Amino acid sequence: MIEEVSQNFTVFPETVEIDLGAGLLRLRPPCAQDAEAISVALSDESVARYLGALPCPPDDQSLTEYLNFLVGSDQVSKVIELNGEFAGIISLSTQLTFWVVRKFWRQGVASSAVRWVVETHFKQSSGRSVIAEVHPSNLGSILLLEKLGFAASGRLKRRFSFVSETTERLAVYELTHLPAKGKSPRRSEF
Repeated sequence: MIEEVSQNFTVFPETVEIDLGAGLLRLRPPCAQDAEAISVALSDESVARYLGALPCPPDDQSLTEYLNFLVGSDQVSKVIELNGEFAGIISLSTQLTFWVVRKFWRQGVASSAVRWVVETHFKQSSGRSVIAEVHPSNLGSILLLEKLGFAASGRLKRRFSFVSETTERLAVYELTHLPAKGKSPRRSEF
């Protein structure tokens, strides 16, 4: 089995399958054949809105650079598929990033992928926390992160968004450890 190693030395299997009950979630390495599905997904402004780093719709050069980044960087990146259909991307390096195609929102796709990535990280890492930056109006991602135990750090970052063509503030969320099984993480405010 081929494995990927993130910058923080967590070893991730090349491909993993997670039974969601209503479907099979598969996390696998990205490849050039994913370009069209990524382009279609990121042409939906409701998906691209919170990414900010790519124009909406992505042009050929931006799409190529994004794929090269996913495939060639020292982070772990996975394509998320549900029942064999492209559903999004999740990556972990110095921070966690994820996005899901709109038709798969509210189906447990993102939360299952994020849960697997952070559980794998904490089972194998040297205790490094996981950071995620989220737009304050992206309530779905905020609720997902908080459900999994992430807490608002109180820090804000600024970044330029190619979608809104403005500088935006992002709230920084951090997960320092996995919550104990059965314990409900507390909701944080920012």
